[in-house]
Amino acid sequence: MGQVRKENIRDYWSTDPTISTPTFPHNMSRNRFESIWHTWHFSDNRQQIQHSVRLFKIWPVYEYFVQKFWSVYSPKQEMSVDETTIPWRGCRKFRTYNSGKITKYGVLVGMVCEAVSDYICNMEIYSAEGKKLEDTVLSLLDRNLGQNHHIYKDGFHNSVRLARTLLGRNVRVCSTMRANRGIPRDLEGEGKCLKKGQ
Repeated sequence: MGQVRKENIRDYWSTDPTISTPTFPHNMSRNRFESIWHTWHFSDNRQQIQHSVRLFKIWPVYEYFVQKFWSVYSPKQEMSVDETTIPWRGCRKFRTYNSGKITKYGVLVGMVCEAVSDYICNMEIYSAEGKKLEDTVLSLLDRNLGQNHHIYKDGFHNSVRLARTLLGRNVRVCSTMRANRGIPRDLEGEGKCLKKGQ
C-alpha cells in the first residue's frame, strides 16, 4: 500500500479493470483485512490508567523504533534538529495546525538526523503535554550530549540560553537567530544593522 496509492482503502480489492490490483485480493480478502484493521492493538487497554501518556496506544512500537535508531547506527559529527508533520485530520488533542505549511493539519514530530545520510537518530512525537521547546531539544539530543557533535537547526529551535546550555555540554550550535529569543550581547548593537547574508 505504500507503493500503490489508492483513493479509498476498499479500492485495493476493487474488481473494476481500470483500477484493480490483483496482488491484494490474492494475498488476503477485504473482509479479513478490515477485521484485522479494526481490532489491531499495540498495547493492553487494561494497563492504561487515567493519567498515562497520550501516546499509550502506540508506545511499545514507538519505543521499539527509537531504540533501534540508536542501536544500529552511530551518527557522524554533523547533525540537524528539525520537525516534520505527519498528515492527520482526525480527532486528537495533540493535532497541530500551521497555515504556512503545505501539510496544514497533522501530528508534529521533532527529529534529530545525521546531516550526511539523513538517518533519523532520535524522534519525539509532540503530544501537547506542556513540554517546553528547550526541554524537547535537550531530550532529542540526550544521547549525543558531551560527544562533540555539531548541531544545525532553524531559528524556531534556537535561543541564546539553549545554545549556552549545549555549549556547556560539548555540543556546538549553528542556527539562525530570532530577536524575540534573545540576542548575544556582542551583537546587540550591531545586530540591528546587519544586512542579509552578514
